[in-house]
Amino acid sequence: MSSKLLSKLGGLSLTTCRYFSNSRPYLNEIIQDATVVTTTVSTTNTSSSSSSSSILFDQQIPNERKSNRFRQRFNGDRGNNDQASFSNRSRNYNKQVTENLSMSELNQTRIRPTLSTFYGGNPVHETIMNTINSLIRKYEKLPKRVLSDEELRAKKFIGFEVYKERLQSGTRLRPSHYRELVNGLSQLRTIEHELMPLEVIELLGEYYSTSAAKAVEKKKIQQLDQWGRSTTRAKRKNAEATVRMVRGEGQVIVNGINVIEYFPNVYARKNLAYPFQVVDQEGKYNIFATVTGGGYTGQSEAIMYAIAKGLVVFNPLLKSRLSKAGLMTSDTRVVERKKPGKLKARKSPTWVKR
Repeated sequence: MSSKLLSKLGGLSLTTCRYFSNSRPYLNEIIQDATVVTTTVSTTNTSSSSSSSSILFDQQIPNERKSNRFRQRFNGDRGNNDQASFSNRSRNYNKQVTENLSMSELNQTRIRPTLSTFYGGNPVHETIMNTINSLIRKYEKLPKRVLSDEELRAKKFIGFEVYKERLQSGTRLRPSHYRELVNGLSQLRTIEHELMPLEVIELLGEYYSTSAAKAVEKKKIQQLDQWGRSTTRAKRKNAEATVRMVRGEGQVIVNGINVIEYFPNVYARKNLAYPFQVVDQEGKYNIFATVTGGGYTGQSEAIMYAIAKGLVVFNPLLKSRLSKAGLMTSDTRVVERKKPGKLKARKSPTWVKR
């Protein structure tokens, strides 16, 4: 009986069908009780309306009329067409119910979000920020330090585009999200290096830029060669100079010629002496310069910047004094080009009324 009942309920949902499948023994019990009681009801006349109302639903005994209605509804007395349609539905239903999955097994088959921030605007970024903020709160009592400029240049965080490619979030990632990431990592970065936890070091290592570290490695510290010479280069306007310096009596040779013969202009010779005047070391180095391009002003200033760099090679402590004098950064200004319709770069021809 219960199998016929299930075949007719093939059109119902999977949850309803599973409920009837689990209640199959209970349905068989009701049908057996109904058949037994209908035979005994004709011989006994003890049923009354008042007593039947006091019986519980689970213990209630259906009378002959109700049992017939029950059988007419579920025994397939509606006709062959209905029975055929129910049989077709039962075939589809049997394919689905043969697994007999329990609720625990059904929960395991459901697709669950892997991130706790799945329903947020940017789940991956929010998960990363939750990790960073938890570390900030966890180690907020550790002593902090001030980062030097060299350390900031040596270790930079990844850029916005790299972070965007790593998350693969598309347009969900905004510049404000990247700034939030950098601010959080900068707070963790200020922890004392000796007391920095391992998990913080590993987290910061994931977001350091490798290109910045490689650039620092490529930048070599200049040293003296085997003859005690320093070799430096500099530019000014169209002139390029290469200067070799060695400790000596103060001789200056430019392109194989004495400086007085090569630069008859006094202003040009003063440019060459200016770096030595800043550090009070006039007449203590011999200079051998090779310069190309430009005029005497550009060539003399290019040699001047190269001499300043050479002094730093001999004594790195002089760098601060030379930088304050403006000798560690070359002047990049060039002559402005002439424009059409102008006499010079900006000079206009004289206006005539007639």
